Amino acid sequence: MRNSIPQLVVAAAITLLPALSYAQPPGGGRGGDPEQMLTRQLNMMKEAVGLTDDQEKAIRPILAEQQKKQRELMANGMSDETRAEMQKLQAATKDKVKKVLKDDQLEKYDKFEAERMSRRRGPGGPPPPNN
Repeated sequence: MRNSIPQLVVAAAITLLPALSYAQPPGGGRGGDPEQMLTRQLNMMKEAVGLTDDQEKAIRPILAEQQKKQRELMANGMSDETRAEMQKLQAATKDKVKKVLKDDQLEKYDKFEAERMSRRRGPGGPPPPNN
């Protein structure tokens, strides 16, 4: 009887360990690899704002550059200075994206960004900045 408990634990571990390796998406973190994240963000923006193909082509490198700079900033960990730099980066990216949009898309974009930020922060988080 005593030998069966350790054998059961070993058998359970052998069975469960392979399943745990699939728990995270490829690329780690919560969003997958950078290209998948970028494509997902663009698809959501395209649906919410009504981007044309030309606008999507113009916005993709803007978002890719933001993504690259965010990774560089976060490589050294999050600090108050890093958070401030990230906020500046987000504001600059929004300004660049808005220059690509038509007047009738700007309100939709602001709403899209506000919803995206509220999902990211979760309930009870601070309100998104008014930019």
